Amino acid sequence: MTHRSPTARERLLTAARAEFSAHGLAGARTDHIADRAGVNKQLIHYYFQTKDGLYGAVLADASGEVADSLARLPLFGLTAVERLRRLVRGQFDYLSAHGELTRLLIRAGGNGAWFDRAVGPVADLLVEGQATGFFRDDVESFYYARLSLLLNLGFFALQPMTAKWGDAMVWRDRTADLVVKGCTW
Repeated sequence: MTHRSPTARERLLTAARAEFSAHGLAGARTDHIADRAGVNKQLIHYYFQTKDGLYGAVLADASGEVADSLARLPLFGLTAVERLRRLVRGQFDYLSAHGELTRLLIRAGGNGAWFDRAVGPVADLLVEGQATGFFRDDVESFYYARLSLLLNLGFFALQPMTAKWGDAMVWRDRTADLVVKGCTW
């Protein structure tokens, strides 16, 4: 098996993710990103046109990573209700284990399209569960999917405060229960 080195584009995305998570869009410096990636700053413009374009690509990758992590959770043989509970918990666990990604998403702006991609697996499950009678028909799937990510990101965004509230797993489990109870009959 051969291992390939990351491309310049991949190195730029990795460097930009670190810079944006630390400084946000306004505070991030493209020269720092290029230096960290080991490339000429002009490559940012070649691949992404603008700093905003690079930021959008980083958010798209990050949201895809969150969605992919949820898609990999073992859910076979579970009811839709238990799968939803596991997805919301899995979302929290992934954010907890990936601090840089979590900081990036907390600072994220843009048009919000990245957000809906990140919650896609939860929204899809809600639609499926409605079709099979597990979830209420009046539940707006993206509303509840967004709510779960907002509650989970909120825990990390308010870390100095939430650290005093007790065990993080209690927050995770109560968030999952809140979302499930809001969707079920």
